[in-house]
Amino acid sequence: MTMNTKTSLSWEIQIVVSMCVGYGMLMLCRTVMGVAGPAMLIDPELQLDTASFGAILGWGTAGNLVGKLTNGVLADRLGGSKVFIASIGFAAVTTFALGTLSTNTAFFALYFLTVFAKSAGWPSMANIIRSWFTQNKHGRVWGFIATSSRISSVATTLLLSSLLLVMSWRGLFFIAGIIAIIIAITLPKFLKNVRSDFGEVDPETDESVKSSSLSKSADEHPLKESETLAAFLFFVKSPRFWLISLGVSSLAVLFEFQVFIPIYLSQTFGLMPAHAGMASAAFPMGCLVAVFSGGFIYDKLSKKNIVVVMCGTLLVAILCLVSLRFLGANDFGDQFELILTIGLIFVFGFAISPAYYIPMSVFSISFGGRHCGLLVGLIDAFAYFGAMIFDFVGGAVANKEGGWQDFLLILMVTSVLATIIMTTFLYLDYRDERNAKA
Repeated sequence: MTMNTKTSLSWEIQIVVSMCVGYGMLMLCRTVMGVAGPAMLIDPELQLDTASFGAILGWGTAGNLVGKLTNGVLADRLGGSKVFIASIGFAAVTTFALGTLSTNTAFFALYFLTVFAKSAGWPSMANIIRSWFTQNKHGRVWGFIATSSRISSVATTLLLSSLLLVMSWRGLFFIAGIIAIIIAITLPKFLKNVRSDFGEVDPETDESVKSSSLSKSADEHPLKESETLAAFLFFVKSPRFWLISLGVSSLAVLFEFQVFIPIYLSQTFGLMPAHAGMASAAFPMGCLVAVFSGGFIYDKLSKKNIVVVMCGTLLVAILCLVSLRFLGANDFGDQFELILTIGLIFVFGFAISPAYYIPMSVFSISFGGRHCGLLVGLIDAFAYFGAMIFDFVGGAVANKEGGWQDFLLILMVTSVLATIIMTTFLYLDYRDERNAKA
């Protein structure tokens, strides 16, 4: 390995690690609400129930939706790094402020703003990856980032749940906000916006060749000279855009189960809030195992094999939900049921993660070009619109007597739709590539 190659690799590692740490902070700011949820429900000062907690989550998801429609365009115009770092700082401030609140309306507003800031993460990183990495590395880079988000989700869930044993739910928001603001202040030193920020590059180096390859790829893209409106019209005229948007929307509903899991376990098995939070870490652990190697595998699979693998994992997710509902309708003993439930939640997280994270991310960069931030934002806006509706409806349904069974039924139907839509999208993607080669 030459010195130039080593330098190139060190830059890439620094960029990826910076994105992973930064996105981990955004996940921290969002995860704390779900962990604190059971303790908030039993706090007499708040007078919350499952329905009103679902409304808080719904307003947060509404912030995600609005953010996806605006932050993607900002990232395209201002630069991914700038928007990414600003979003971490903003989310840190609002997360800290959440710990001071006592009224539902205030929770709605501040959580809306927190998740609005968090929504800038994926579009911003799409721009950073487009600028720094060749297409044959996109899958593995997204795999690293998705792994980071899952590691942070597991770590923060366990950490915050442990802290909940010795402090109030308010303390969790304070801790999360302080950690995130420290990272936001230090990150600009490591996350550079363009290659020239690292210094002059020798035109004969491998790095220069890589930059030339990236520039050539950008020059050949059909949207290379298009303005935002023209790119938007190009996207909405594509059947693949609508399929991936609807597919990711369905998967986002399934992912929204994560924030309900601590309350689900607490109310179903009578667990203490801290213990329910720790048990809920099974979901992000399953996601972590899946995405850890998913990016590398995705890059090596043919388009045809991707269809088969993703369809298979989504079928497993359907079986997990059917099994959870079956357990709820039959009595096998609380301890045995709890162990099985945690295991099924782990497998469920494992099964839906690859289809949720990687195909959309890779497709957005290749199809969106320099407007990839806009494309990611549009797709995620659809996703979080579906998740927002589920937050309101799911919270209201779960709040009824025996409502968790109906809650799981909603997830089962959604899982079937997600499997059909994502399989269709991936097949069309495979067919188009095959026809292009022919």
